[in-house]
Amino acid sequence: MRIAIISDIHGNQIALEAVLEDLSKQPNIDQIVIAGDICLNGPCPNEVIQTIKDLHCPIIQGNVDSDVVNQTSKKGPKKQSVIAWTREQIGPQGIDYLASLPFSHLVANPNGTDLLVVHANPRNQDEAIFQTTPDSKLEYLCQDLPPSIGALAFGHYHVAYMRRWQHLLLVDTGSCGLPRDEDVRASYAILSWHDNVWQAEHRRVKYDLKAVIKQLRHCGIPTAEKRIKILTEAKY
Repeated sequence: MRIAIISDIHGNQIALEAVLEDLSKQPNIDQIVIAGDICLNGPCPNEVIQTIKDLHCPIIQGNVDSDVVNQTSKKGPKKQSVIAWTREQIGPQGIDYLASLPFSHLVANPNGTDLLVVHANPRNQDEAIFQTTPDSKLEYLCQDLPPSIGALAFGHYHVAYMRRWQHLLLVDTGSCGLPRDEDVRASYAILSWHDNVWQAEHRRVKYDLKAVIKQLRHCGIPTAEKRIKILTEAKY
């Protein structure tokens, strides 16, 4: 069993297309799962929604998808202006689509433990799981997971990593459209059930960054230069 997980596209259609092209060359992929944060902060929110719909795969809701639906943000008026612009681009149908997305997706494994895909953690869409998150915090975030789950995949933090904790493989897929781990390439992950254990591979994919910068400068999105800075520096 091989499951490809793409997270945090953030309206970056060019990065998404590059990831899907790379993914098409990978052998024996059983399923694709989209792990949320689909369209906010990028130049092509509607195009991204249409592309992932056409994949006919499980798609879950991220925190900024919820922000777009509810017109809420904890980050002030500039973020509100980006939310308003994104809502205008995707229209009522796009907003309803984001609202309909589930919190998580379970990949049942007939040969062993299951894989749970969430956006940030199993309890909410906002608290990131870091490489250094202490046991006490992980116990709180994962306390309701049944022992039948052997791997937890998520995004949200925009930093690609994996770690084993207790019986779980924890995998942050990194971000397809807005990486923050000092690598501008698009990121996604493939989780495989092999030798009776879940394993993960991160893939990094080059894409036309200059073309995305041009899109950002011409699409009308508020705070375009801030978006460009984050995209090109790829760090917090």
